[in-house]
Amino acid sequence: MSERGLFGLAGSFASSDALTEAALHLRSLGFREVEAYTPYPVEGLDEALRPCRPNRLPLPIFLGAVFGAAMGYFIQYWDEALDYPLNVGGRPHNSWPAFTVGTFELMVLFAIAAGFFGLLAFCRLPRLYHPIFSAVEFERASVDRFVLCVEAHDPSFELQSIRRIFERHGAESVTEVSA
Repeated sequence: MSERGLFGLAGSFASSDALTEAALHLRSLGFREVEAYTPYPVEGLDEALRPCRPNRLPLPIFLGAVFGAAMGYFIQYWDEALDYPLNVGGRPHNSWPAFTVGTFELMVLFAIAAGFFGLLAFCRLPRLYHPIFSAVEFERASVDRFVLCVEAHDPSFELQSIRRIFERHGAESVTEVSA
């Protein structure tokens, strides 16, 4: 289990192949809290870390669109039929064809806003500090190294076994990341 004051264990790899193999090995052993930091996108790494990860963003976008459409229609209905009814050409006050453009525009606005703020919330942004920043080899993760970190709150976390897995897959250095 997790040790007090320890965020996780990070291994630095020289190649993306070694990193992907280590990630696949950790995934096959049941580790779920594994994160990779690479200088460029590595093909197949996302599937190795989180296979079948559900996308939760469509629900807030849909709810935002429904709320926006309801608000758009209600605002126009309130203005035309309830607050200031004005007879224009003998048409009814609740003329839904006249309300479709404004309803659509407000629906799109609310859907985009819900998508933007939902993305920020699901990505836990803005995040100005992360414990992995204190790892020695992390600075080179944006240049020429591939870093794999197993977080200590993972149910299968055991320091020595993870260290052996990293070394078996060719990790150049393995460091403990403090919380």
